[in-house]
Formats: sequence, C-alpha cells, structure tokens
Amino acid sequence: MRECLETWVLQAQAGSVTVEALETILARATVPILRQVEERPPELVVALLPSLIRTMLAAFVEVMAEQRASKA
Repeated sequence: MRECLETWVLQAQAGSVTVEALETILARATVPILRQVEERPPELVVALLPSLIRTMLAAFVEVMAEQRASKA
C-alpha cells in the first residue's frame, strides 16, 4: 500500500487526484494480491475480493493519515 500512496502523492503534486486516477492506482495495487489467489477457486476469490478491497483502502487511508500527522 505504501507504493500505492507514493503514486497518489506524485499525482497530487500535479493537482487534485481525480476519482478515475485513484481507481487506477488502487486497481494496480490489487494485481499482486490477485496473483496470490489466482489458483484458488473463483468462488473463493469473488467472496474474498470485497474484504481485500476494504482492507487495502483502509490501509491506504491509514498511511495517508500517518503521513499527514507527521507533517503537522
């Protein structure tokens, strides 16, 4: 997730990050995770995906908050 946040920070330096850009950043971050479960039954992957995405998003927001707090 730190790489995801670093990408977001780079995007944000050029201006506000659009929803589409954030979706792209998060989608790219899911690739390594999905590779780890690609040999699992599709039903299991589909069942786990919402939880994985929520966890990733929570980690992203948490790291972002930590970085902002350290700058304050």
